[in-house]
Amino acid sequence: MKKLDRYIGISVVAGCIPVLLLLLSLFSLLALSEELEDVGDGIYQLTDALQVVVLGLPVLLVDLLPVTVLLGGLLGLGALANHQELISMRAAAISPVRMALPVTCFSGVLIVVVVLIQGLLIPWAEFSAAQLRAKTLLQPSAITAEEESEVERQEEFWTRSEGQFIRIGRVLPDRRVAGIEIYNFDPQGRLVTMVQAPLAELLQENTWLLREVSETRLKDGHSETRLQDQLVWDGLLSEDQTRTLIVPASTLAPLDLWRSIQRLEQNAMNSDRHRVLFWRQMSVPLGVLGMALLTLPFLLGSVRSVPVGQRIALGGVIGISYYLVQQISGHLAGIMQWNIALTVLLPALLILFIALLSLRRANAGV
Repeated sequence: MKKLDRYIGISVVAGCIPVLLLLLSLFSLLALSEELEDVGDGIYQLTDALQVVVLGLPVLLVDLLPVTVLLGGLLGLGALANHQELISMRAAAISPVRMALPVTCFSGVLIVVVVLIQGLLIPWAEFSAAQLRAKTLLQPSAITAEEESEVERQEEFWTRSEGQFIRIGRVLPDRRVAGIEIYNFDPQGRLVTMVQAPLAELLQENTWLLREVSETRLKDGHSETRLQDQLVWDGLLSEDQTRTLIVPASTLAPLDLWRSIQRLEQNAMNSDRHRVLFWRQMSVPLGVLGMALLTLPFLLGSVRSVPVGQRIALGGVIGISYYLVQQISGHLAGIMQWNIALTVLLPALLILFIALLSLRRANAGV
């Protein structure tokens, strides 16, 4: 029986690999076409664009995995069905539920991989990509060839906004910046206030939370310093700078995203968008398991009357529909004020329920 489990598992893997490679190649080409639009801005080059696309593969992998498992399972197990091997297994009194065991084990391995990718690989890859995209903020006319390597290692960042000069000492991977200094000048160019904070975190859009703030005011030849545990600050960076330097909230590790939700609520700010992102991450393992289990009852019907192309096309329709419904569910949760967790998880739960129900009916011989 172990040989049979191994054979079914290998068939599923053999079907998933070409599907995954095809989808990753297609979406990577689309991503590359977008990155090429920025080539030439600052010191951003073609090699940087290629690296950004490669660093974006973990996000693509997680997003495409449920659809990949469905199509790959239909392709791999469909080959067994075409050679009457599934029928032979049924004739040998092997139930559909027993056939689903290696598929479930394969799904479990994929779920562990997804958790590791979400928690470790995606945050690192997206932060590295943000550092490469930051080259678009640099002006090549001010940089010589000898200085370029030094500029790429430079972590300090200066910007100016409405009479304020802002220094960012370092951009951190979890949507935080360190070493903040904000200098305010009056119309005559005299320094009025200086705000210093060792750490700031992006809460939402362009609203920042500064930690351990020291605010110094200069007036009539003397200074006054006030200390605050935290301070909400708008416009620390421009929208373009924030989009370029700071990783999207959707790429945070689930634990960091949950902590961000808690900080938003502690500061009486709307956390709905972050909650949608968090529960969407949680729905991926359920979607992977549901799509994997759906392949067996899908094939245990009249397998000889359904061509391979038609079977894959129908699987593609199901996969695309699932993806679209999942995306729409997050928006509906915010618009209709529905329970976010239940609304976002519902598509994955529905797929899993249909898969289990179909598997049970196939096992009962209905």
